[in-house]
Amino acid sequence: MKKQSNWVTALFLVAFLALVALAAYTYFSRYPELTSDNLERFISSFGPWAVAVYVLAYLLSSPIPFLAPILSATGGLLFGPALGATLAVLIAAATSLVPFTISRHLGREWVSAKLQGSRLNDLYKRLDRGGSGFTFVLLLRLVPVMPWELQNYLAGVTQVTVLTYLVATILGSIPLTVCLAILGAAVKNPASWQFVTALALTAVVLVTPILVFYIKNKKNPK
Repeated sequence: MKKQSNWVTALFLVAFLALVALAAYTYFSRYPELTSDNLERFISSFGPWAVAVYVLAYLLSSPIPFLAPILSATGGLLFGPALGATLAVLIAAATSLVPFTISRHLGREWVSAKLQGSRLNDLYKRLDRGGSGFTFVLLLRLVPVMPWELQNYLAGVTQVTVLTYLVATILGSIPLTVCLAILGAAVKNPASWQFVTALALTAVVLVTPILVFYIKNKKNPK
């Protein structure tokens, strides 16, 4: 099971790198250097297909750890903070079903065995004794103690339904994704107050839920 999951992830990684290489080749065949103006012209030349390419990039990167935050910020860079954040939240939730499904159907038994007796497994049982899994997935998104893609794999081995998983994922990913989109939109001018504010806001959104969760856990370990 583990080998099957690794092969699937490797195939997605190769496809994602091929897409990035193709985009870079196309860009530099038109423009001599990477500037914000050239990038905007390059994106606008795709028209409505720019969104389709962004969706494809998110889809291909879905099983690969550590790429989701970069793509969320890229959404703000490409489409602006409002549209970029909206697209990132919805597309990230939809494409997260790829590793979720891989885990549920290819590696569920293997991952479940690894989780058996662990604090994560115990946390899931304590949070949702009714079996919906909503709170468990919501906290995974709000308290980013592990990469987005690993959260998707972990959720796949629980009993949470697909609909509950998607709703909790969308709600829980909004704060950080919005901040990353704002940060990506402001990265064109890293010396601006907008960029500094976006960077500080992202740090607050990252640290606050972890700090709250830590304090509550110290007061009541159960």
